[in-house]
Amino acid sequence: MAELISYDLHATAEVAAPADAVYRIAADITRMGEWSPECTGGRWKSGEPGAVGARFEGDNQARGDTWTTECEVIAAEPGRRFAWEVLTAPALTDNMVWSFEIEPTADGCALTQRFRMKTAPDRLLKIRDSLPPERAATFPEFRRELLQKGMQQTVDQIKAAAEG
Repeated sequence: MAELISYDLHATAEVAAPADAVYRIAADITRMGEWSPECTGGRWKSGEPGAVGARFEGDNQARGDTWTTECEVIAAEPGRRFAWEVLTAPALTDNMVWSFEIEPTADGCALTQRFRMKTAPDRLLKIRDSLPPERAATFPEFRRELLQKGMQQTVDQIKAAAEG
């Protein structure tokens, strides 16, 4: 199938906690399995954990499939933004980027998780192409909805942890 799959998604939660405290939770990739329905955990592989240039592996699962991604931190601004690029994707700079952005509010902060994918990795295309034509045609939207729900659950779980 020639159709490209790309996403530019976000989910936000208003959190009644200081931005720095929310950042510490969101930037701890070793605890991501506590918040995310798809990422089951992560571990630092090189560099100073949480610093720009540090690399980690993230373990993921969805609908019976499991996979590991290698990622590199590309932004680490305490209380503001934590972002990473997925390196196990097509060899395009800045192709798949996840981030948490935090904006102070009168009652705490707004936490937004973002995901941008310019080009789908081969793994995702193989899943789509293995489906019957009628399901393959709806797969990009199905995956988009799954990601959107998961991102909202993630920010909601981080909110609960920060406020708890």
